[in-house]
Parts: sequence; C-alpha cells; structure tokens
Amino acid sequence: MSYIKRIIASSHIRHGIKVGVASVLAYVVSGFVGVPYAYWAVITTVIVMQVHVADSIHMCLYRFTGTAIGAGMGILLILIFPATPMYTLMGIFVGTGVCAYLTRYNVRFRMAAITVAIVYLTSLTDEHRILFTLSRVAEIGVGVSCAFLVSVILWPRRAGAALRERLEHQYGQLAVRYTLLMNNFLSLQQKTDPDLFDDFAGTTEKNKEMFHKVFSMERRFFRDDVNLLSTQVSVFRSVLERLQAMLTLLNQVEGVGFDIILAPELTELTRSTTTALRAIGMGVPHDTKRLEDAVSNIEIRFIELRRQGVTSRFGAQRLFQVLGFISSAQHLGEYVIKVIKEYEAVENKEIPS
Repeated sequence: MSYIKRIIASSHIRHGIKVGVASVLAYVVSGFVGVPYAYWAVITTVIVMQVHVADSIHMCLYRFTGTAIGAGMGILLILIFPATPMYTLMGIFVGTGVCAYLTRYNVRFRMAAITVAIVYLTSLTDEHRILFTLSRVAEIGVGVSCAFLVSVILWPRRAGAALRERLEHQYGQLAVRYTLLMNNFLSLQQKTDPDLFDDFAGTTEKNKEMFHKVFSMERRFFRDDVNLLSTQVSVFRSVLERLQAMLTLLNQVEGVGFDIILAPELTELTRSTTTALRAIGMGVPHDTKRLEDAVSNIEIRFIELRRQGVTSRFGAQRLFQVLGFISSAQHLGEYVIKVIKEYEAVENKEIPS
C-alpha cells in the first residue's frame, strides 16, 4: 500500500489521473446537458489541463474567451456571407485575417482565429449554422469548466507552493555561496570561481514569472501570502546582485593576501546574515538582534583598528578593495535587517488589533 501511495504522490502520476478524471467528467456532463459533440469538451479538457493550477486557470481563460470571441465573429460572418464557394473563401479570409491581425493586441485572438475557421467551415452543410456555432461554444464551456473544477479541487499543485519550495532552496544555496565567498576572503583573499553564481542565471526572471502567475491567477482561489512571496522574490534578486559585486571585488585583489584582523567579526556577521537569509527563504519570523549586533561590532572594531593605525599596512588600491568588500558585507547585513523589519511592520499593520 505504501508503494502505491508513493507512486500516486508523483506529480506526473497525479496530473495523469486528474486529466483522466476531468476528461470523463466532461464527457458525462456533455451527455447530461445534451450537447451534440461531446468529444469537443473532452479535447478541450485535455488541452487546458496543466500541472500547476495557475497554468490551468490561464489556459481555461485563454481557451474559453478566445472561443467566445471566435464564435461571435463566426456568427457575424455567417450572417454577412452566403454559403457559396466564393463568399466562403471571402469569409475565411476576413475572419482569420482580422483575428490574426488582432493578436498584436491580445494573444486570445489566436484562439479566436482557430475557432472562426472551425465553426465557419464545419457548419457549411448544417441547416442551423448559428445554433451549430453556439453548440461549439457550449461544448468548449463544458470542457473548460470540468478542467477548472478538477484542477482546483483534486490534488491542486499550486504555483505558489512550488515557488515557496524553490525560494527556500535558492536562499539556502545563496547562504552556502556567501559563506564560501567570505571564507575565501578571510583566507588571504583567495581567488574564487568567477562563475560561482552563474547557475542562478535566469533564476530571478523565472521567480518573477511564477509570482505573476500566483498574483494574477491563484490568489483568487487560494489563500497565498503574496506580500511574503513578493518580498522573497525581490530580496533574492537584490542579495544575488550584491554577492556578485562582492565576488568581483574579491577577484580584483592582486598580490600576496593579508590576514584580516576583523575575521572573528566578519565570521559572525556572515553566520548571522546567512541565518537571516535562510529565515527569509523559509518565510518564518526572525529576530534580527544577533545580526544587528554583528553589524554594529564591525563598525566598532574597525574604528578601533583605524585608531591603532592597522590599516596603514595596506596600499591605497588594496585598502579600497579590502574595505570595499568588508563594507559590502556590512551593508548586506543592514539591508537584510531592513527587509525583515519592514515586512514585520506591514504584517503587524494588517493584523487587526
């Protein structure tokens, strides 16, 4: 039994079951409401069903609105052009051409062009062409409705949940890379792989795309903390950019490296920053006291060292590079503190007293 449960738990197995259930439901409902061609409803269901709920909702809206627009234009063409060979060619040209042109304003007109071609041509031999066209809309409507219901009710795999899992992993990876970067800096400014963050290429855009799906589609039907997701997506992008800049600073350091007297403070700053980043990635509350102390200690300790004349051992260029890296780490900590406090302030304001 546990083996069967593990198989069913697979997202692709569940998607297959959902498509099958939705297709059967569409066929049964079509027979119940009396639409003549149930296979259109079943075909529609297979087309619009997607793995994620947001994608299914998007496809449902795209398919149905495009069909409705196309059917409306098809009826208009039926009323204008007689069912003769010459006028039929003119009707095809006008209907598909106009819809194709209108795709510059909305992609739904692509579906409308397909619908125009289907209803206008398949109804040529039918005595009641307008009723025939309306029946196609009804069949598409049945398929879309069944796909929507099954997608939302049965094992809904939400883009919001997938995005949260994705962000938690990404923040964890970012924390690991930051720790490596700082360790290399403290190890006599050791050169670091310039491609350290390259596997994140395209990640931020994909995160934005997934968040848009959650915001525009899923939040209408599920309770998703869109404020938290928005914060996580934007903060990840900002932190990634900051770390990439720090990587560039580190690799620009030339010559023999120096032992960094601020190593204990920087190590604590890195630990507290990465802990806070992991908390943001998991979407859990985090006390910033430790991070605030770490940021403050960097400033206090640096002032002490400057008074002692320790920084005089650096040449001008090396001084700027080393201090630039340390300053970037400090500013990153301050940024993370600010993000956490601003989010908590917004959340506290939204909670009724």
